[in-house]
Amino acid sequence: MKDNKDSFDHKKNVEELLSSACNFQLYSEQARNKAREVYRKKEPEKHNSFRISLDGLIVRTSKQMLNKLENTTDKISYQISLSASFIRTHFIINDMILNGDLIEALTLTRKQFEALTRLHEIDQKPLLKLLKKTPNVINLFGEGGKKLYPTLSEIAHFATPKVGELLTIKTFDDDRSGPSLLPAYNIDALACYDRHAYVSLYFVFWFMDFLKKVYGDAYKSEIDEKTFYIMIKIAEESGIIQLPPTHAVETSFA
Repeated sequence: MKDNKDSFDHKKNVEELLSSACNFQLYSEQARNKAREVYRKKEPEKHNSFRISLDGLIVRTSKQMLNKLENTTDKISYQISLSASFIRTHFIINDMILNGDLIEALTLTRKQFEALTRLHEIDQKPLLKLLKKTPNVINLFGEGGKKLYPTLSEIAHFATPKVGELLTIKTFDDDRSGPSLLPAYNIDALACYDRHAYVSLYFVFWFMDFLKKVYGDAYKSEIDEKTFYIMIKIAEESGIIQLPPTHAVETSFA
């Protein structure tokens, strides 16, 4: 058999691969910028107000963790690390939703669901009973968890063909259609954000209480709590959350 090694220009091949990868990244970035523009044009005013308020409140409360903590435990250290991860992921999900990467955003929302559940479990159980065990989200979220978590799991595992509807469908010149490799604005983007915001609201409620417990009087919570309840009202009015009319907010988020 003839040796074809000499006829294969590896250097040229690598250059072509690099060029293809760079071009794809460029096209993807352009597509995401366009998706963000469309999302912001279509985002209702109350959703926009809520999104800005939620992001700002998360940032403002998180700054408390920059202060020195006099007394800590293994549980508190674990919760601080989990909280930092939750906060970082919150903003990654924001970007993904605006950019049109909905499957990826909802997959990370599932991770947030589990992280928040673990934060509550650490409050309630010995640490050794929790290590290496999957958080039980149904115990925390009740009926809401029974409805939302299976949906998030279905998306994360791409368990059914309908998950593909969260990808942008592109029509080609020969009338064929199929999923686009590049992200774009999707009509499900706002509903995706609502699910993300639902979990983040639960986190903020827990996080403010956590900061009061571990930082004491060093954390001035009054303005954050007032902001939170204003956000709850906006969330109800915009349909982000739906609370039973006979229950107080404190009960629903306890």
